[in-house]
Amino acid sequence: MKHLCKACVGLFVFLSFAYTSNLVAGEWDWVSKEINARTDHASKRLSDQERTILLATIALKSDKPNAAIALLLQAKQAKDPLVDLLEAEAYRQQAIQAMRESGAGDMDQQERMLQSADLNNGLGEAEARLNAFVSNLRSSSGEPVDVLLAGDDMANVFMFDKALNRLFVFQPTASGQLKKITDEYVVTGSIQGDKKREGDGKTPHGIYHFIKKLQGKQLESRYGPVAFPIDYPNELDALHKKNGSGIWLHGYPMDVSRRPPQDTRGCFSLNNTRLVSMAKHVRLHRSWVIVGENFIFDNNEQKQQLLTSVQRDIEAWRKDWISLDSKAYLSHYHAQFRSGKRDLAAWKRYKTRVNSGKRFIDVNFTSMTLIHDPNTWPEGDVVVAEFEQHYRSSNYADEGRKRLYLARANANQAWQILLEESLPQ
Repeated sequence: MKHLCKACVGLFVFLSFAYTSNLVAGEWDWVSKEINARTDHASKRLSDQERTILLATIALKSDKPNAAIALLLQAKQAKDPLVDLLEAEAYRQQAIQAMRESGAGDMDQQERMLQSADLNNGLGEAEARLNAFVSNLRSSSGEPVDVLLAGDDMANVFMFDKALNRLFVFQPTASGQLKKITDEYVVTGSIQGDKKREGDGKTPHGIYHFIKKLQGKQLESRYGPVAFPIDYPNELDALHKKNGSGIWLHGYPMDVSRRPPQDTRGCFSLNNTRLVSMAKHVRLHRSWVIVGENFIFDNNEQKQQLLTSVQRDIEAWRKDWISLDSKAYLSHYHAQFRSGKRDLAAWKRYKTRVNSGKRFIDVNFTSMTLIHDPNTWPEGDVVVAEFEQHYRSSNYADEGRKRLYLARANANQAWQILLEESLPQ
C-alpha cells in the first residue's frame, strides 16, 4: 500500500479498525455465509436492506469494491443515505485499485481529489452495525455482569454501550434470570468520553433511571416521536461536580433515516421505528439505565464475586447499625461521604446523637436491586443499591425507599457507603 495517498491509507485504516484484528479473510466469508443462511437468530431478524448493507460493508473490508457495487444496486431504490455512502466508498476503492494497477507514480492530483470527500463519519454506522452482528453471532445469550441483583421493583435495564454503539435491554424473569429483549444500534454524543460540563457534546457514564416521557406538543420534531429524559446529573455526578442536563433517549428527526454513531449533543438516539417499539418497555423510575463501554457478559464467577462482596458488606452495616455500636456502624461510611448537606463529620455527629437516645433498633431491607457501575470513578469501583428499608426503634418507626452508592478502591477492601439518599414514594 506504499503507493497510496494519505487520504486512502486513512480510509483503509478506518474500514478495518474493529474486529479486523480478530477476523481474517476466511472468517469474513464465514460471517457472509451466516448472513445469507438465515439460520442464526441474529441473521433471521435482519431486513433485506440491512442484510445488503452488512454484505456490502464486508465486501469493502475485504477490498472487493466491485462486489459491493453489485450488492448495493439491489438496495438503491430505498433511497437510503447509508447505501449512497457505501457506494461512494466502493467507487473510491475501485479508483484506488485502478491507479495501483496502472503503476501511476505521481499521486498528488489524485490525493487532492480523494481528500475532497471525507466519508468516515457516515460510514461509522455501517461499521457499528457490522460489529453488532458479529458480536451477536459469537455470543448472544450471556447475562450482563453488572446487573448483580434485580429487585421486585426493577422493570428492566437499558444498557448503552458507547464503544460499540449498541443498546441492550434485559428484563428480569420469575426465576431471577435476565432475558435479553433486544440489541439495537444506537447513536451517542458527538464527542467521545464521559460528560463533565454543559454543552461538551459527551454522553455521561453512570447508572440512571428514566424519569419522564415527552411526546406530542412537548417534543420538537427533530427528536422523533417520543423521548425519555434520564436523571442526569445524579448524586454521584454532583459529588464529582459534573453538570449539564437534558440527556434523553430520543429518535431521529422525522425526515432522517440514518445517523452516524456519534451524532448527538450527549443523548442516545434510536431509529424512530425501533424507538416506538422500545418505548413500550420503558417504565418511569423502574427502568434502569447503565451507560459505559465494552460491557462484560456471561462471566458468572465475576458476577457472583461482586454480588457476594456487596451483600456481605451491606449486611455487616445493618448488623452494626442494630447493635447500637455507633463507632462500628460509622466505620461503614466512606471518607468522602455525603447525604444531602451533611458530610462525614456532620453525619457522625447526627447519628451518634440519634442512636444515643434509643434502647433498641431493628432494620430490615426488602426488594433490593444491586447494579455495578462498569465505569471507574475517583473512589474506585461503585455499586448502586436500591431497596425498601423497614426501620423500627424504641421511639421511632419508618418505612421508605433508599438508595446507596457504595465504593471501594480495590477488591481487597470492603465496600463503604459513599452516598445515601431517601427516595420519594
